[in-house]
Amino acid sequence: MMHICATMRTLEKRSLSAAIVLLLWVAGAGSSRAASIPVPNGSFESQSGTGQPFGANVLLDSWQKPPNPGYPENDTFRWIQSAGAFLATSPNSPNPYSNLLGTQAGFMLSLPGAGLFQDDQTRDWSGAQNGLNAVYQVGLSYQLTLGLFGKGMVENYSSMQLSLYYRDGANRITIGAPTTITFNTTTFNPAGPFALVDYSVSIPIVEASDAWAGKNIGIRIDSVLGTGDGYWDMDNVRLVSTVPEPGSLALGVVGLGGWLYRRTRSRLA
Repeated sequence: MMHICATMRTLEKRSLSAAIVLLLWVAGAGSSRAASIPVPNGSFESQSGTGQPFGANVLLDSWQKPPNPGYPENDTFRWIQSAGAFLATSPNSPNPYSNLLGTQAGFMLSLPGAGLFQDDQTRDWSGAQNGLNAVYQVGLSYQLTLGLFGKGMVENYSSMQLSLYYRDGANRITIGAPTTITFNTTTFNPAGPFALVDYSVSIPIVEASDAWAGKNIGIRIDSVLGTGDGYWDMDNVRLVSTVPEPGSLALGVVGLGGWLYRRTRSRLA
C-alpha cells in the first residue's frame, strides 16, 4: 500500500512538472510566432529618383497604378505622375524623415482614384509581374503596416485608405474594412519634426471556409478624398502573418496545473 501511494505521488509530481513545462511553452509561443512576408519594393527604392526632376521618379517597380478614372491630361499633368518615388534624404529633401528606410520614399497625390497596389498578377510600369507572391494561409492572421505623412491637403477632409484584398476571377475584392486616414495638421504637423506615422490594417484568422483562403494576398494604398492639392508621403510597407496566441489552451493548462498542485498537496499532507 505504501508503495502504491509513493508511486501515485511520483506520477502526480511528474504530471505537475509536465503541465508547468507545457504552460511555459504555450506562454512563449504566443510571442514568437509572427513572420514577416517580404513586400517587393516595399521601401520604394526602385526606380531611383537620382537625376530626375525634383529627384522624383514616376516609374515604380513591382507596384501597379489604377487606370485614370477620367481626369484630363495635358502638358503639365499626366496620370502616370499620380504616384511615384522620390529622394527623401538630405540634401535632396528640405525636410527629410527621421525614420526613413533607405534613401527614398513613395508619394501619392491627394486625388481620388490615385493609388498603388500589388499581388501576383499585377504589372508595373515595365509590364513585369514582380509583385507580392504569397497566399492567405488557413490558421494565420495578417497585418499590413505603412509609414505615412500628409502634406498640403485639406484639413479633416483629404483621406486615403490602406487595405488587404484577394482576387475573385478578374476582380479585386477587399477583405474586411480598410483603414482610413484623414489628413489633419495635428498628426501631420507642417512645421515638423518630420517622422512617418505608422498605420495598419488587419484581418482575423483565416478560416478554411473563407473565400480568400489559399488565394494570393493583395495590398492596396488608395487616395479616396481630395482636391488634388497636396500629397501623401509613404515608406516601409510591412506585411506580417501571425499564429494567434492560444489563450484558451494556456488557460486550460493553468487550470490543470492548479488542480494538480492542489491535488498533490492534499495527497502529500
